[in-house]
Amino acid sequence: MPDVLILNQPDTEYFPNLLKGDIHLWTISLDTSEDQIERLRSVLSPAEKKKASYYKFEPIQHHYIVTQAVLRMLLSAYLDIGPADIKMGAHKKGKPFLVNDASIFYNISNSHDLCVYAFSRDGEVGVDIEKIRDMPDIDQLIEKNLTIRERKYFQKDTDIKLTRFFQFWTFKESYLKAIGEGMRLTPENLEFSLENGTIRLRFVKYGFDAADWQFKGFTREGNYTGALAYTGKETVIREMSIALKR
Repeated sequence: MPDVLILNQPDTEYFPNLLKGDIHLWTISLDTSEDQIERLRSVLSPAEKKKASYYKFEPIQHHYIVTQAVLRMLLSAYLDIGPADIKMGAHKKGKPFLVNDASIFYNISNSHDLCVYAFSRDGEVGVDIEKIRDMPDIDQLIEKNLTIRERKYFQKDTDIKLTRFFQFWTFKESYLKAIGEGMRLTPENLEFSLENGTIRLRFVKYGFDAADWQFKGFTREGNYTGALAYTGKETVIREMSIALKR
């Protein structure tokens, strides 16, 4: 991983082991230079390079290159193999998995200038991050995507409405990504509670997986909120950062 600084250290000789009972939650800024983009592009597979070329809007293309290249680098460090040797597949509903080692589960999310990665050896994980931003139709979005009981956590203050909406959105997205459903199961068919900082899944309609999922909310500088969905009550979550060499 020559282009990545782990934990903001000057080299990458140390890389944390991913143990049973641990989840690694990595964060990286997508604000990158042209030189970084070209180095990272070289890490991608031929199929990923081709997909990158389809994005004609340059910032979106660059974000795709960074997120996929860093994912390859992280997986290569966990497996101690070259990034080019990483083989990724997709389940029938689109959720990605690692062909090289089925015991490593991962998920990825990005919003604006940040990306987060979650890794576990205990089961599927889902992660979502969103930048809290103005939404002129916030009241309609709340009515469409949240249940009546969820709306009790909202107040009339617009700033609080926005924060709460994106919090609950990430709760739902992280769960949907963990079970591999994406938005096939729409947000109004999930209900969450948020009491004293504890996030709980109240119910899921239509018989989707409602195993004993745990949830952790998190924030990042720049007005970002996120959520992690996972199984295992004794899980240790390690939050770490990645910085690219200039």
